[in-house]
Amino acid sequence: MSLLSMPQLTEGQPARLDVGESIPCRIIGFSGPDVVLALETLPEEELVAGGSAYLLIESEGRMQAVRGEIGTPAGDEVVLRVTDDIRLGQRRTFSRAPLSLPARVRAGGGEWATVTRDLSAGGVCVARESADSVDGALEVRIQVADHEVVAKAIAVRVTPSELGLRFEEIELDDRMLLASLALAYHRRR
Repeated sequence: MSLLSMPQLTEGQPARLDVGESIPCRIIGFSGPDVVLALETLPEEELVAGGSAYLLIESEGRMQAVRGEIGTPAGDEVVLRVTDDIRLGQRRTFSRAPLSLPARVRAGGGEWATVTRDLSAGGVCVARESADSVDGALEVRIQVADHEVVAKAIAVRVTPSELGLRFEEIELDDRMLLASLALAYHRRR
């Protein structure tokens, strides 16, 4: 599949899961090659983990099929591990959600308190008030209930009011926690 013809995947996008029968569904999140689908109807036959499937997506007026493998089905949701090359919506690898959580950013010798504007398993956007330059490695601490997510990050977008950070080092459990927060946000919608 050429880069120009690859479909984009975005949260909330309607699709169909083809497993021999075509099941209407909605994309509620993604994390790397895993796409979480909310099934609108249950399949006639039980889905088998590891089974082949196609995700059918309308893109630019054409129906396109993306090949994948069924993960462990859980009720009316299923994870499809995409095996075709795809381009995810918004040029991101992970779903993001506009959640406001307390955070602290350490840059150089200074540290400041802030809040998240949005977050994902791959990075975070935080509010900022200072016009100070932000160079090099940063440390960000995000308070999630009674747990603190700590990550080393670099700035990928700097505006007078926001700082977009990409995680360079983060514990796997913390990455999974942020991914589950973003997925929960889109599941509610």
